[in-house]
Amino acid sequence: MRLPARRFTAPDPDDCRDMTDVRAGVDEIDRMLVALIARRQGYMDAAARIKTDRNVVRDEARIQEVLTKVKAEAERQGLSWAIAEPVWRQMMERCIAYEFDVWDELRAPKMRSQP
Repeated sequence: MRLPARRFTAPDPDDCRDMTDVRAGVDEIDRMLVALIARRQGYMDAAARIKTDRNVVRDEARIQEVLTKVKAEAERQGLSWAIAEPVWRQMMERCIAYEFDVWDELRAPKMRSQP
């Protein structure tokens, strides 16, 4: 799934004049976030397909690596770590649970239909 290039159509936060402007900006960001998280989910599908051992689905070293990278990017972008950390931790936990489900589903014995 290729993401389309997007430009913001809502006003910048500093240019908002009323709550309608604010809500338009938040709604636009939410649509973008859904598309990005859907793409991230696609990578969980790929990981479940590629990993041959269920025991490596949860990778603590990778979790810490992601958090380190996200913290650095959050600082660079001016995003509060008080917001970023719990969001990423929860997203990673849900993605790991999803990957386990997909991993199991891909390797479940297929039921043959009865004639």
